[in-house]
Amino acid sequence: MIADLPSPLLRSFVAVADCGSLAAAAQRVNRSESALSLQMQRLEDIIGQPLFDRDGRALKLNGTGSWLLAHSRAILARIDAARAELAAASRPPLRLGVVQDFVAPVLRPVLEDLRKADSAAQFSIVIGSTSELLQAMSEDRLDTAVCVSELGSVGSGGTILPMAWFGERHLLDDEVVPLVSITPPCPFLSAATRALDAAGRPWRLSLVTPSLDGVKASVAAGLGIACRTEVGMGLRPLIDRGLPDLGEIRYAVMEKRPGKSGPSDAALSMAAHLSSVGQR
Repeated sequence: MIADLPSPLLRSFVAVADCGSLAAAAQRVNRSESALSLQMQRLEDIIGQPLFDRDGRALKLNGTGSWLLAHSRAILARIDAARAELAAASRPPLRLGVVQDFVAPVLRPVLEDLRKADSAAQFSIVIGSTSELLQAMSEDRLDTAVCVSELGSVGSGGTILPMAWFGERHLLDDEVVPLVSITPPCPFLSAATRALDAAGRPWRLSLVTPSLDGVKASVAAGLGIACRTEVGMGLRPLIDRGLPDLGEIRYAVMEKRPGKSGPSDAALSMAAHLSSVGQR
């Protein structure tokens, strides 16, 4: 059995076969003609047979060379695929977080943007409440996240949305307003109870759930009134003069370690899509 066939020799051999001459192949593989000639001689020595019919400076594959060329292409393709997969596996994932309201309008297009820019990018995603995202960031499980901002202004990296009431009007006939909420701490629940207290309207927690889908289902089933945004609920708000105004809520892009040149591509993409939400 012949010795192993080194991949550098096979790569140079494919270049010579494709180009038809040492001079043209040397430019492709960035080697001198003499170095390439030595490689072809070494490959023929390993195989024990000539691979080319030489006609002056032109090189034409013989039968053995044509047979080896097909195998060489297959071998190199597998090596290149393995190298690409190993390189991707060795890179740290992009660790992104988003509140549940923005999975479709922000997270989905951000992932599409980043995948188009780098098809080998790997991702780690956390979807949760603002408190969960901030905790994950403090524990170094997240690098970039979209969450509620307590800052007075979110600038170009966020958006401001009006909060609204959602639910069935007949529930307001009760003296005590039944509230449905994400599991506390929740900025929407805080806004709702603060507004109701200021208006002198009694309230009770009818149901709490860790998921936004749970809030939507509970509201649809008539279990209570919720304070959210139209973007998050995907429903028409409940308009009633007996309910106090809720004000606005601010969202921003948080980044744990911005690069020296500024925000990361992930943060910039998140900011762009988050800003577009407020313009709809």
